[in-house]
Amino acid sequence: MASDSRAHDILSRQAELESERSRYEAIWEAVSEFCDPDAPDVWSGRRGAEPQAERHERRGARVYANTINSAANRLAAGLESLIIPQSEKWHGLSTAAVNDEESEEEKEWAEALRDFLFALRYSANSNFVPATQACLRNVVRYGPAYLYAEEGFGGTLIRYASIPVVEGYLCRNRWGQVDIFHRRYERTARQAAQLLGYDKLPARIKMLVDDPAKCETKISLIQCIQPRDERKMYRLSGTYQYLDTAFASYHVVEDEEVIVRESGFRSFPVSSFNWRRYEGDPYGISPTIEALTTVREENAVRRSGLRALQQITDPATASKARLDYVPVLNPGENYPGLIDDNGRPLIAPIAVGQNPTYAFDYAESRAEEIRDMMFVNLFQTLVQNPQMTATEALIRQEEKGALLGPSGSIIQAGFAANLDRELAILEDKGLYEEDSRFLPPASLAGKAVRPTFTGPLDVLRRSAEARDTIQVVTTAMQMAQFDPGVMDNIDGDEALKIVQSAGRSPQRIFRRQDEVADIRDARAKAQQAQAGMAAIAAAGRVARDAVPAVVQARDSGLLDSLSGLMPQGGEGGA
Repeated sequence: MASDSRAHDILSRQAELESERSRYEAIWEAVSEFCDPDAPDVWSGRRGAEPQAERHERRGARVYANTINSAANRLAAGLESLIIPQSEKWHGLSTAAVNDEESEEEKEWAEALRDFLFALRYSANSNFVPATQACLRNVVRYGPAYLYAEEGFGGTLIRYASIPVVEGYLCRNRWGQVDIFHRRYERTARQAAQLLGYDKLPARIKMLVDDPAKCETKISLIQCIQPRDERKMYRLSGTYQYLDTAFASYHVVEDEEVIVRESGFRSFPVSSFNWRRYEGDPYGISPTIEALTTVREENAVRRSGLRALQQITDPATASKARLDYVPVLNPGENYPGLIDDNGRPLIAPIAVGQNPTYAFDYAESRAEEIRDMMFVNLFQTLVQNPQMTATEALIRQEEKGALLGPSGSIIQAGFAANLDRELAILEDKGLYEEDSRFLPPASLAGKAVRPTFTGPLDVLRRSAEARDTIQVVTTAMQMAQFDPGVMDNIDGDEALKIVQSAGRSPQRIFRRQDEVADIRDARAKAQQAQAGMAAIAAAGRVARDAVPAVVQARDSGLLDSLSGLMPQGGEGGA
């Protein structure tokens, strides 16, 4: 199979990306040593060939503190609970354009589509939960993380996978978005045949597949995902349509320099996540990297403290004369011949006055600083102070949102990109077709769907506005007891919208605006009818009360007296 110039270009770019990423790998290797005990030592070139038990044993000889590993796991779990909790609908869908407000029909359609997306993600075979958890752990430890979403078939429409940090290489466009992604990974020859197709493999790889003794030989593959330079178009009903996809995908056998598989994607299939990234920094940094100096310090101090403790519990010994053998002094054992004629032991411990307390106290202060840098204390509000008042707890909750909000927004940008990918996959499967239950309303023509995040972190961000709104309305209601006109300043509908937007109340519990208008119109008419009936009843009571008064005036002669005072008709005048 002849080499391909496109394969040569991909491998040339791969070499450049590896050179660029090498600046990060030394620090990632340190992170792996202290904070990721389950990860293979890929940064040292071993590529996972070493069994996990041996990795743990070797790591145990170098690492003496587990604070950073525990803190990283807690922070990753905390981010999941704040951004994508499994028990909640952590985002909605919005279709509003500029200077446009969504109708109730559009909101209900978006809510139904959102529920469908969550059902797909959390289905048994989608792998969404393990993949996103792995991504959050990578974000906390290394900085970058990659979530891959591909089209599924049968009952699983979308499948998800977390791409290991060691396998990912990326390029960003002028807006800082990842638009070129290389994945360098290894598979056995047999797995490569299953993944790429036996017929497309080079002859040498086919020979490995056919040989039972060599079919498990590892081969290096590179997947390149990049925008297409040129796209083919055709004209249909006055509009132009694309014949090919926006992004091309190539699988290259590295040693053979040939492309063995070519495909494409309508949308970029890899969603990239970061903790914090500066301009011109393609991979970014993590909280673990920021804490690494303190981690090394705690590890060194704790190692010294353990050595000092061993000097006390298992001290070195000294003897006056060279002994034929130095026994292991076990408790309760009798060692004949180890005292002289004067009863003095021939072996004595070497006591140097070691006191490990200072080392352990200092190491604990370093551990507490690490937990602070990893935001662990934000998730232990009630544990640290169980007597905390509701106001204090609310303030700590707002503090949690303020401190984690910036990084949370960056992570949410990755999930927003993943949503675009999901909708593109479902659109290819007929999501918006005429016979689909998710056929959009006609008013959505030309509008795009975007996520509105509603997880606990977003509720914390908006809680202040909702709380202040409720406080103002409550104060106005109290003041209205003395001056009812105060309530004229409050727009109840707008106040309710603010409180709703700060929470996660489903749209289906709210009536549509036309229904609300009909209810209010019927209420107004009922009130008018009731007022009319009250007026008629009042007039009836007046008429009923007037008859006895007239009879009494006639019997008393009052009416005759009044008649005498009135001018008589026909009298007077010239």
